Amino acid sequence: MSNLQKIVVIGIGVFILSFIVPYFLPFVLLAGVLYLKANYAKIKGAVGERAVNKELAKLGPLFKVYHDLYVPNKEGGTSQVDHVVTSPTGIFVIETKHYDGWIFGTENQRNWTQVIYKRKEKFLNPIWQNYGHIQALKSYLGEQQNFQSIIAFSSRSTLKFEDDFSSARVIQIPQLNRVIKESLTRQISEAELQKINKALEKLTIKDSKQKKIVHKRHVEAIKSKRREKVAIKAVTAEKSKVVSPAIDDLCPKCGGMLTVKKGKYGSFYGCSGFPVCRYTGKVG
Repeated sequence: MSNLQKIVVIGIGVFILSFIVPYFLPFVLLAGVLYLKANYAKIKGAVGERAVNKELAKLGPLFKVYHDLYVPNKEGGTSQVDHVVTSPTGIFVIETKHYDGWIFGTENQRNWTQVIYKRKEKFLNPIWQNYGHIQALKSYLGEQQNFQSIIAFSSRSTLKFEDDFSSARVIQIPQLNRVIKESLTRQISEAELQKINKALEKLTIKDSKQKKIVHKRHVEAIKSKRREKVAIKAVTAEKSKVVSPAIDDLCPKCGGMLTVKKGKYGSFYGCSGFPVCRYTGKVG
């Protein structure tokens, strides 16, 4: 094919596309919007975690930072830990929450509340959640006494706590590095710190495909455990002649618990993992 023929073919192709593209462009844009809507929570979480990773990377050479660890627990499963920072001054276990709105809660409440305008959502007390992570790390690393729990919320949130917390620091993400660097007293020897870092390195998964497999197993284990609890509760309810409520169903998207919520158009099932998981289902 001569250069002239190539130019003619390209010209014809461009001419045809100029007519086709305007018809297909709305469908492409709609598909993009639907994808973003369906994956909003994941995208928001991923963007937030990258921001946290970037912030923790500024800590300096005395600190080792580990992200997204799956720590073996005593129940035969794993505990997913957002971030662990090790240093001579202690081991900082960080649970991040990329939430908007006002956040209410106390240290001993099972559930905290997120308020966005008139909408209220419940989520598991992150101090309790991080306590489970620390227990898994203690079991894996040995009974260390130098763990410090940090709950870090997005700067887009407003923390409306009336009381102080004794078992954890509850802050916003921009305060992370300052809080971690507050202590100047050595708590861990150099030899012990090297041992801890070596053990945590074994939990670091760099291959994305392998991490997806581990995450899938982690979620399946959580679902299995919750099914067992639901089954036990059902048996107990049967023995006591009490009907087990339908809201004990598991979220098919993330394995969380479904609860009945009230919205503008009536009642619906929503995932307890909201806003990270936005699964909803019809009631009845």
